[in-house]
Amino acid sequence: MKWYYADNNERRGPVEDPEFQALIAAGKIQPDTLVWRDGMANWQPSREVAAELPTTPPAASAGSLAMAPAPVAGGEVCSQCQQPFPPDEMIRYEGRFVCAGCKPLFFQRLKEGALPAGEHEYAGFWIRFGAKFIDGLIMQIVSVILNLGLAFSGLQQDVLIWASTGISLVVNAAYAIYFIGRFGATPGKMACKLKVIRPDGSPLSFGRATGRYFAELVSAMTLMIGYLMAAFDEQKRALHDRIADTRVVRAR
Repeated sequence: MKWYYADNNERRGPVEDPEFQALIAAGKIQPDTLVWRDGMANWQPSREVAAELPTTPPAASAGSLAMAPAPVAGGEVCSQCQQPFPPDEMIRYEGRFVCAGCKPLFFQRLKEGALPAGEHEYAGFWIRFGAKFIDGLIMQIVSVILNLGLAFSGLQQDVLIWASTGISLVVNAAYAIYFIGRFGATPGKMACKLKVIRPDGSPLSFGRATGRYFAELVSAMTLMIGYLMAAFDEQKRALHDRIADTRVVRAR
């Protein structure tokens, strides 16, 4: 019997009885975790279906949980669990195939206004412009404060100019790299509910955040054309997003 279970509002599986029981024993599936199998009308807490499981399941091998099902000839891949199924066992919704096991959770997420698993809403040019504008205001305020401090430092005029420029460059880089690497968004992007991610949805490392910052300088040096690319790209990527292989999406 093939079982499916919910994990962080995403559907997992299928797993056979032995693997299913192993997940329960390991605490991965809790008594209140929603589970489903073919023939059930709705998802139910695992405690409600415990009686259906064999009392002495065969031992599962160490690698059995990671084994993927064999591909189905002429089948389609479910957009939610990424497992192959025969087409007649799936439904098609707006170009996406969804298997029977994922269908209840899929439509429940749609009712709640959430995007299906694995999909992102890319941020367009104008919302990104707004986020950049807010970041610019913040950095302008910081710059004024730093320059006031330098003005009373007693430095000579030429030294003062170089010091102001150098500090400004360092502060701008630290601002972008720290917030993107630590939170996935600068304060401006946070205010606009945006986030910078990798194509698979994972966060950026500080190394990639650093690379993206310097790639953004390239966007600026192309007479801002690098930024304008976000208005025409299907995934709303600016030039620096293409260079750093990142995406800007609306935070959920």
